[in-house]
Amino acid sequence: MDKKSMVAIIAVIVILSIAGVGYSNTRSGLDSNIGIRTDQGVQITDQTGRVVTVPANVTHVAALAGQSYEKLILLNQTDKMAVTISAWTNLPWSYKIAPQLKDIPIENDPNVEDLISKKVQVVFCLSYDGNKEKLNSSNIAVVITQKNSGNPENADSFVKYVKQEIALYGEVMGPDAEEIADEWGVYFDQKVNYVTSRTANLTDSQRPEVYYARGPDAITTQGKNSYTQFYVEMAGGDYVAKNTNKEGLQSVTMEQLLAWNPDVIFVGRINSTDIITNDSRLSNMKAVQDNKVYLCPQGVAYWDYGAEGVLLMEYFAKTLHPELFEDLNMTGEVKDYYSRFCHYNLTDEEANRILQHLPPASST
Repeated sequence: MDKKSMVAIIAVIVILSIAGVGYSNTRSGLDSNIGIRTDQGVQITDQTGRVVTVPANVTHVAALAGQSYEKLILLNQTDKMAVTISAWTNLPWSYKIAPQLKDIPIENDPNVEDLISKKVQVVFCLSYDGNKEKLNSSNIAVVITQKNSGNPENADSFVKYVKQEIALYGEVMGPDAEEIADEWGVYFDQKVNYVTSRTANLTDSQRPEVYYARGPDAITTQGKNSYTQFYVEMAGGDYVAKNTNKEGLQSVTMEQLLAWNPDVIFVGRINSTDIITNDSRLSNMKAVQDNKVYLCPQGVAYWDYGAEGVLLMEYFAKTLHPELFEDLNMTGEVKDYYSRFCHYNLTDEEANRILQHLPPASST
């Protein structure tokens, strides 16, 4: 064999070896987001379909998406946050569970030079605009974690989408984080199957009409194809805002809310149901008359768009159909979740405070 042939064979072997470094994503129901992992980096596909190369060993990130800090707590990667935004500061359970958050610089709109000075390798964000465009000329990778539009259009695609979001963080942060992300995906599937196996055959008349008041006022809600829509529907409710013209956060008219006249109202992101129960314009609404206005639980993050949304689905199911979920102990569910995915062992009292939308006792 001549020298040129030997070189060619060696080259082929090297290429095949490199290709073999990548490992497949076998998570149930997920598309493969991850590419080849080498010493130079990992190619991932973010939630908007952008292919991004991130370092093979990520040690410094900027958590600039609203609930990135929660995902990093979940994946036991809190120590990798070099900068975050103020989203967690109104959520006292976040720094009860992860006290190191208090030592992480808060910058809601950091400049590129500052990120470089903090040795940031990856930025998690919700959009790719403004200052972040400057990152194109830096070595900082930008990973978009949620879509601004084009949300999933049914429960099956929603479940897949939510698992992909958690998996995305795991892929960026490395093998240890991926293992936890995989565990969370299995857990999420189990809880969805548990709830929907009991609600799937409900007739339309058995599904209470549900409105979600997101706060700060009664007419602010999350519209069609929102997380709350799918959690309510899986839990056996009929989400009245599902036919709005707009996805995501929006305001509806008071007239529309009165016309919907929902059977049940859930209130989120604020500390009281007063925006509904103390508004004289809503006093004749069915949910108010029947005392079915409920304050959603709140923990490390807002449950309506965080990883804890799996608990919100169960809370909705228990509230809407107590007869179907007599065996569902929400105190136990919260304790189990926090032990497994927040790396913190809650007491019964602490779990119940989360369910009642109360801060840690030391914060009262």
